[in-house]
Amino acid sequence: MVNEDGQSSIRTGTGNEFPEIIRRFVMALYFDGQKTLGLEQYDAVAYYRLSKDDGAKHESDSIANQRKVIRAFLQNNPNIHLVEEAQDDGYTGTNFDRPGFRSVLHAIQSKRVNCVIVKDLSRLGREYIETGKYLEMIFPSFGVRFIAINDDVDSENSRAGDDIIIPVKNIMNEAYCRELSKKLRRQFQIQRGNGEFLGAFANYGYCKSPDDKHKLVVDDYAAEVVRGIFSLKLQGYNQQAIADFLNNEKVLSPADYKRSQGLKYKTGFRTSSQSRWSAVSISRILTNPIYIGRLVQGKRGTPNYKIKTMRMREEKDWVVVENNHAPIIEPLTFTLVQRMLERDTRTAPQNEIVYPLSGMVFCADCKASMLRRTVRRGNKVFSYYVCSTNKRGNGCSSHSFECGKLEQAVLRAITKQIDIILDTDELLKAMGKSKIENAHIKRLNLAIAQKNSELDRYRDFRMKLYEALNDDLIDRDEYERMRGKYAGMIEETERVIRQLSADRENSLANSTPRDWMASIAEFRGITELSREVVITLVDKIYVYKDKHIRIDFNFRNELAYYKEILQQKEVG
Repeated sequence: MVNEDGQSSIRTGTGNEFPEIIRRFVMALYFDGQKTLGLEQYDAVAYYRLSKDDGAKHESDSIANQRKVIRAFLQNNPNIHLVEEAQDDGYTGTNFDRPGFRSVLHAIQSKRVNCVIVKDLSRLGREYIETGKYLEMIFPSFGVRFIAINDDVDSENSRAGDDIIIPVKNIMNEAYCRELSKKLRRQFQIQRGNGEFLGAFANYGYCKSPDDKHKLVVDDYAAEVVRGIFSLKLQGYNQQAIADFLNNEKVLSPADYKRSQGLKYKTGFRTSSQSRWSAVSISRILTNPIYIGRLVQGKRGTPNYKIKTMRMREEKDWVVVENNHAPIIEPLTFTLVQRMLERDTRTAPQNEIVYPLSGMVFCADCKASMLRRTVRRGNKVFSYYVCSTNKRGNGCSSHSFECGKLEQAVLRAITKQIDIILDTDELLKAMGKSKIENAHIKRLNLAIAQKNSELDRYRDFRMKLYEALNDDLIDRDEYERMRGKYAGMIEETERVIRQLSADRENSLANSTPRDWMASIAEFRGITELSREVVITLVDKIYVYKDKHIRIDFNFRNELAYYKEILQQKEVG
């Protein structure tokens, strides 16, 4: 400015205007110089990526650190203007289908940017073929300059040897990712084997321990709901009826309950603002062995570090840890429910309760299941069980048996079986636990000795086969066939011996369980059939053409075993 004396002066105001004016003047001169020198101006997008796999490098590869490095680079390169930023936090470098990277590609395609800047090549990706495709084909086709600061890679200023160095670096990045993936898989396998829970959210009925996120502890409220679900199932209710009951009682679904506890839980099954119980969710709970303390992990996984699609693994590859955490459901209850689920067929039309004998009745001749059929005669309705083979017109006979009469016959047989079981239990109690255990171990020792004798015999036969081959008594084909046969028999016998030995060790360490006997006591004196008592005690009911029946009871082998022990005591 010019003052009253005609002399120039500079108004400083607060004192900040002068430096700012000087800075702008200098920068203007600089850019004019750059344009004069012919330096191209670039509109750049900065891309940041942090993977969970970065591990110990987390701090150096943090988003904040990447941004700091790129900003410092831009200060020294004023012809590159940062117009956009994109980031992927928690995404692996082997997969280029990332939301942040997709926004980078969109910015390139829409011509908003002509330069991509990353801290180093590994931030762009760790899969060398895919990374090379972007560096050598896609970016150049759009006229995009690519800069990886720490790796000294700049597509505008490429030097001799870069064509070799860059692919090598990409291969090294992929090798790092591959080795890291192997280490993580091994670590996860070890953790699963140790019974550490690795899921993001605990199963309904449990929560993660505040002291150890890999340990499950019982959630008292949700556990009570789980117990109620199993109880309703034992009473004969089907899954949809249980779900309807919980919805009517305003019990929060597992998804909504987790969210009510402050967990950021998401599910692909949610169809409304509030999730509801369904037959599917009830079935998941009823079939999950986690509720008896059994932790099953590793059921699904990716084939390798490059393929991110989860696939179901073979059951032999699952990691199962028994007695890993406090159970919510008794093992016997869980077993009975699984048996119910296998046998459940039709339900009564009004109360949605499964018929007591549903799925339990079979034709004694053709072994096919018998179906419940209803007929109307005048004003009366009659229900019968008929052979399904005959019903389809494929032979056999109807084996027709009125439902009410069959249920009464089964009830009489069950009450007798209950008395036999409970009387046997009383005799065993009088005998004493130690004697029972000694008898059990004695029996196991005898079985192991018999199997060892069989094993020796099979091995001797296999040796004689070799001698017979050398003596030209059998040809090579016959030898291979017989050798394979005995090899299978040897393998199976060795497996049985290992199982018997394990049973013996368990018996020495723990008392022989008879919990199932005690559970039968609640059924003494029953006057009508229930779904629970039938499933608990009955395996199958066979109906003969002449209308007599045969019942195969559950625990019949165990009962015969204990009767044998009692007989041995009497003989002794």
